[in-house]
Amino acid sequence: MFSIKSKLNSYRLSSGTNDVYDIRKYQATDIANELTLINQNLLLRIKPEELFNFVFLSSEKKMLAPNLTSMVEFYNRTVLLFATQILQQKSDKMRASVIMHLFSVIQQLYIINHDIHSIRIILATFDHPSIFRLRETWRIFRRENPKFYTALKYLWNVLSQDNNWEEYRLWLEEKFIKDCLNKKQPMLLFIGYLLSKMIIDHYRYYQISPNHNDYEIFSRVNRILIEYIKSSPKQLLLVKKINSFY
Repeated sequence: MFSIKSKLNSYRLSSGTNDVYDIRKYQATDIANELTLINQNLLLRIKPEELFNFVFLSSEKKMLAPNLTSMVEFYNRTVLLFATQILQQKSDKMRASVIMHLFSVIQQLYIINHDIHSIRIILATFDHPSIFRLRETWRIFRRENPKFYTALKYLWNVLSQDNNWEEYRLWLEEKFIKDCLNKKQPMLLFIGYLLSKMIIDHYRYYQISPNHNDYEIFSRVNRILIEYIKSSPKQLLLVKKINSFY
């Protein structure tokens, strides 16, 4: 199976154009698999020392937390890529069809890949101001795909940052993780939530135990993400080499 990158290169050579390519040319399954494999690879590169002292929030994060920074940058670039794919269409109906195609990617990511991080990338695309304000486009999508629109709203609500991710945390712990563990299926959680949880836990612990030492703090607040990275499977359901976008 060719990667999306190789398909784009082949299309560029045959067409002789450097235009932005239509994402609908590629199967939702291929897009979902590529996202999962790339994000999994980026996650597994993160080293524990990139989390100490919250260096990923500092002005020197590219030097002190290069792998974590790369994962965040890939997230942001992909959001802009998907937003461009929607906005380059010439009509609201065509824009709605791209949104529908991206929703098909979400279905694959959720049902087969169990990849919440990549789902969050697509939801962030839909939340982007330039996309969210396309009222006629969303009206067409809602009218032609009412069940999908309802499912999308559900994910939007569950994966929102409201109340410090409270709904997401409950859904994650009571449903998603339990389902994956019961089925012995690998999963890829949203890195943004894990980092937020580390920061929140740090300040809660600081308030409860003011007499702790620095090593004790860092050991506790970094355990969440470090253990998650260590437990992340080296191989997901799909086995193929990653063609990096870098």
